[in-house]
Order: sequence, then C-alpha cells, then structure tokens
Amino acid sequence: MNVLVLGAGEVGFHIALRLAAEGHNVAVVDSDKERIQRVSDTMDVRTVLGNAAHPSVLESAGAENADLLIAATASDETNMLACQVAHSLFKVTMKMARIREPDFANNAKLFGRDELPIDLIISPEHEAAKAIVKRYQVASAMDAQGFADDKVQLLGMMIRPKSLLAGLALEEIAEVMGGRRVYVVAHEHNRKWKVPTSDTVLLAGDSVYLAVSSTQVEDVVELLEGYKRQNKVQRHVMLVGGGNVGFAVAQALEKMGVAIKMVEHNEERASWIADHLSSTVVLHGDALDRDLLEEEAIASMDDFLALTNDDETNILSSLIARKYKVPHVVTLVNRSIYSDLVREIGLDVIVSPRFTTAASILRHVRKGRILGMSPLGDGSLEVIEAEALETASVLDAPLKALKLPKETVIGAIVRGEEVIIPDGDTQIIANDHVVLVSRAESIREIEALFEVRLEFF
Repeated sequence: MNVLVLGAGEVGFHIALRLAAEGHNVAVVDSDKERIQRVSDTMDVRTVLGNAAHPSVLESAGAENADLLIAATASDETNMLACQVAHSLFKVTMKMARIREPDFANNAKLFGRDELPIDLIISPEHEAAKAIVKRYQVASAMDAQGFADDKVQLLGMMIRPKSLLAGLALEEIAEVMGGRRVYVVAHEHNRKWKVPTSDTVLLAGDSVYLAVSSTQVEDVVELLEGYKRQNKVQRHVMLVGGGNVGFAVAQALEKMGVAIKMVEHNEERASWIADHLSSTVVLHGDALDRDLLEEEAIASMDDFLALTNDDETNILSSLIARKYKVPHVVTLVNRSIYSDLVREIGLDVIVSPRFTTAASILRHVRKGRILGMSPLGDGSLEVIEAEALETASVLDAPLKALKLPKETVIGAIVRGEEVIIPDGDTQIIANDHVVLVSRAESIREIEALFEVRLEFF
C-alpha cells in the first residue's frame, strides 16, 4: 500500500515507522528540516520538505499514486486542507486527519463526500480521554486495551516486589492463579520488550501484558496486586486540569456516577467548566498548592488524575498524590522523553495523547481479515486481532504445530461469546477471532496466515 504521512512530529513519525516496518511504501512530508532529517536517518521512506497542504508538495510526495493519506501535522487547518487537495486533485481513496479543536471535531456536518472529504477524524484529546477512562476502570493496570468487542483485555502491569508473579517462570504461573486463566503475551526487562517463552522468568521491576477474559479482569488484578477497590456507594476522584482532555474525562466520569473535584488554574476556564458540568466541584487554584489539596481531602480520594497540558505539573502533582497514599494515580504525559522517567519514580500508570493517537490511526489501517492492530509497550510489539475464515491456514491444528512467525504468540481466541485462553493443544476453528502479539516486521506473514483464498468464493 502506498501511504502518504503528513507531519513528522511524534505522531506522524511513529505512524511512518510502523507502516514502513510492515513493508508499506511510505512518503513523509514536513516543513521542518530537522524533523525530515530525523525521518531520513531512521527509516527507509521517501521524504519531502514543504507545506503539507500545497498541491506541488503533495505531488512531489506521490499523492497521485497514494492509497492512503494520513494528515497528522500540528495544524488542524493544514490537515483539513491537505485532505481536500488530495481528494480534489489526486483522488486519494482514503484520507485520515488528526483534528484537535473540538469546534471542528464535534461538528459532523463539516465532513462527508460533499463537504470536507475526510474519511476518519482522530482527536488526540478524545483518544487520550478514552484511554484515561479505561485506566480508571481497571485499577492498578498501567495499560488496558480491549479486543474482540472488549471480550478480551490486554492488561499492562508492572511486577512489584511482593507480586505473586515476581520470580516465577511463565510455565509456573498457572500454579498461583487459582484457576484464573491468563496468558503473558509480552515482557519488558531492562527497557526491552519481547514476546516471552515458557522459560522466561519474571522479575520485580519488569512489566508484562496479560491476555485475560474481560469477565476476570478485576479478579486477576486483585490477586496480582493485592488491591481491591472498596464497594462504595460513590467513588471520589480528584482531577487536575480542565483542558480538553480533563473536561472530556469529567463528562465521562459524571455519567458513571463518580464524585469529582477538579482543580483548574485558569479562572475563566474554571468558570466555563462549572457552567458545563452538572455535578463536578470545580476549584480555581494550583494543583501544587499543598494547603488546597489537604483542604479538599486529597488523602481520602480513591483516584487522582493529573491531566493538565503541562507535563511537569502532572508529574509533580501525581507524586504528591502518591505521598498522600491515593490508591490509584493516572498521569498524562505529552513528551516522550518523560515516559521512562516517570515509571522509574513510581508513576507507572501514564497516558500519552500522541501515543494513543498514533495507535488509534494504526488500528484503522486494516487489510484482509486483520480486524485491528495496536502497539504494545514502547511500540516495538504489535497486538493483532484477526478473523479466521474457512480457508485460513491456521485452522484445525494444535497451536503448538502451527508455523507462526518468530516472536509471535496467540494470547486469546474468541468463539462467539466464549473467551479461550489457549495452550499448545488448543485449535482454531472457522470464524474464531484470534488475538496475537508479534513484532511489526511480521505483520505481513500474519496476514498471509489469515488471508481469504480463492476457493472461499
């Protein structure tokens, strides 16, 4: 597939890197020389320096032959205009755009075949808000991703010193799970993510992704973390930051009946939020003001969500919440340079708007019976959801007999409403949904395993 990526910031860079690794023909456009140079130095793709909305620049990037255009510059207006130019002049079939301004993103009448020709709109704030609400729902998980209509969850968890998993080889996990079925599909040790083998030993400080049925998530988290949320009539959350992300999260939590106290430093914004939320208590003040936090009973909160646009404020306020022993803390981190640092200082539940935006776009770049793809960990691994049709080559053989690509595991199989956490003797049958984890460079091999052959028709 010929893909044109507009914008070489963190979102565009990550998307181009993933698609190039999968073997697609990728061209990247950006107006910043340093960003274009970084792309050229890192990956084997075509690069064009210039304004992404200019017809001549798009032509130089090969828009005439593009199957997909992904507009991910920092400017909503540039992204929208680029999609219009690509549609009108180059007849690009599929166009995706990153749009941050809610005035644009929430106005459906702007977009369509006869309006702005954008096939998929991705809002970083919306994607981050969804991820934060998911983290809120799954206490103690550093990440949580749903597959097969959310029947399967991949839980990212750090192994703490007192965790039941600390010191265990994977082949021993069943002994401590008490009948709960999980599959470790990814393992991080010394900042390197790998698909583990049966003799992999999990150490304190490592991180893992577990495939688990959604119906068993709370039991698994409680067992491994020793943490159970109290069955209160109402849970109490302190939310710092009333920007687009914080406002969207507050709206979602209000619908869930959560009692929210929001701290917003901008008086005008705080007043606006108070007028547009129904039950949230909005406080004008500084999230790093210890007297304010104590006065608002931070020590009695069930959850603390640091969601301002300033990474330093989010990190410091989260550390304060940890000091007051708030059980569950979620930290919004925009700059990738902080991602490893915050985990080292004990803030392991983080959300990156840029990472969630890139992941959302990649999930929509689908081929054949691949229903969804999403990065795991640091992005070096991919989780793939695929449908096994009657001609797929993975059918009717024990998993241990399948010739899967290197560093590939099948973590879950969904058969109708049943979730199967497999072992080596499990077999895939027609119409199963299969959740696999592999490296990006193996995606094409996995597609071949699930491709629809001619005899199917």
